[in-house]
Amino acid sequence: MGGTSFDVGIIHQGQPAFSFTANVAQYEYFIPKVDIQAIGSGGGSMANVDSKARTLRVGPESAGADPGPACYGKGNVFATVTDADVVLGYIDPNNFLGGRIRLDKSKSIEAVQQVAQALGLNLMQAAAGIAKIAEFKMADIIRKTTVEKGLDPRDFVLFAFGGAGPVHAGVFARELGVRHVVIPLNRIASTWCAFGAATADVLHIHEQVDIQTSPFDPQRLQRSLRELIKKAEHQMKSDGIDAARRRYQCSVDMRHRGQINEVEVPWPIELTTAAKGSKIIGREVIELLNEAFYNRYETIYGKGSSYKDARLEIVSFRVRAMADTQRPDLPRSTPVGKAPPKSARTGMRSVYFDERSKSLDTSIYNGAALKAGNHLAGPCIVETTDTTIVVRPDQSLSVDGWGNFELHLDAVTSQNSPRKKAAKGV
Repeated sequence: MGGTSFDVGIIHQGQPAFSFTANVAQYEYFIPKVDIQAIGSGGGSMANVDSKARTLRVGPESAGADPGPACYGKGNVFATVTDADVVLGYIDPNNFLGGRIRLDKSKSIEAVQQVAQALGLNLMQAAAGIAKIAEFKMADIIRKTTVEKGLDPRDFVLFAFGGAGPVHAGVFARELGVRHVVIPLNRIASTWCAFGAATADVLHIHEQVDIQTSPFDPQRLQRSLRELIKKAEHQMKSDGIDAARRRYQCSVDMRHRGQINEVEVPWPIELTTAAKGSKIIGREVIELLNEAFYNRYETIYGKGSSYKDARLEIVSFRVRAMADTQRPDLPRSTPVGKAPPKSARTGMRSVYFDERSKSLDTSIYNGAALKAGNHLAGPCIVETTDTTIVVRPDQSLSVDGWGNFELHLDAVTSQNSPRKKAAKGV
């Protein structure tokens, strides 16, 4: 979560989720890409009230960086999510970007008060409503990204980053039933995307459409796959990547014959020998491939949704050629104990928590002063140069050996998660 958008992606079983179609300006493009879902919900997203329906909407319109939220003092008078965060006490107006920018809290109050008057609410209720709508929209897009792919968000660890992500992660994670949130590498959280781009592995994706109907011909499968691997080999060689560093992954897009939409199925065996010309496809591999399709299909569409008496089709082949890049050395610190240094606690601040419907005197900590092994009980707020972590009531935060902040929601999800409710017969 940054200033204008909220972006969601999945890493499942060590691999990022991919999509192979994209819609831009009503045109459909068949281009493989990491599957990132984005909505207009960031710190600059503006709150608007429909005067006739008396309803509140947050985003997708954004105040951007210039003029930015009302508290920037550059002329915007409309409330944004950042203004709501300032009013609620999540963000210290005197310590924004480590004190390099001073925010005008009075302008945030004026902007949010307009929303409050239009809805007949008090100031804190309006600010909490702005934040909650943004947070629930984030939870919804995460559900879309996971549940619609046959995945349960409660089985995942949520990584919250960007300047505004850690402020709101405690709420949208709770709504999803997630029990564990990681804010990566302390002060690097706000630049995590750039860090990932700088350390990403080499990846080339080669595709070839070759529609085949079962029963599949092993020799034809072999030819289609080998042609792609030759292209991948040539590309990696031209990149100057040694053969020992090269890795290959193959998948195929399959469907029941007569259907329009296909699903991606990983190749059922390793491809380390594929580039050497060895025969890698036999009847047993085809049987494994078919079974992998049925499993993947039912994961997405539900148990029993596949029809094994129908013929299958392979629509396209895909080979991913990969090579590791040099990784930065991330030193690990030895835990020093749960109690944080006294110097880490910088004071108290009144913070409004919607789940308690009141403001609470909340401890404020300097994130840079926290050490590996430290543990904080909520409610509290941890401030770093580039982001703020809100630890809500009944949540806790710890610091691991690499400097990651770990937000724990076990106390909340154990009582309120869908799994717990299901167990109780609710």
